Amino acid sequence: MNTQMITMGYKNISLRKDIYLRLRKAKHEGESFSEVIERLLKPDDDILDLFGTFSMTDDERAALFTELDEMWGAWKH
Repeated sequence: MNTQMITMGYKNISLRKDIYLRLRKAKHEGESFSEVIERLLKPDDDILDLFGTFSMTDDERAALFTELDEMWGAWKH
């Protein structure tokens, strides 16, 4: 959590309920919604930082890697 307090304004935004639920699920304990959005939107994040932020079943994981193998195979010349 950022220990420096910067006085900033607040802005209300509208979210679809499904997006709000996904955002709430991504929220860590003690983290504000502003902090979770800031964490998820950082432009300098490494893609590896995203691992572990969502769960998938073994079947979903297998399907993902099967599709990736097919796509990577298409790039080989």
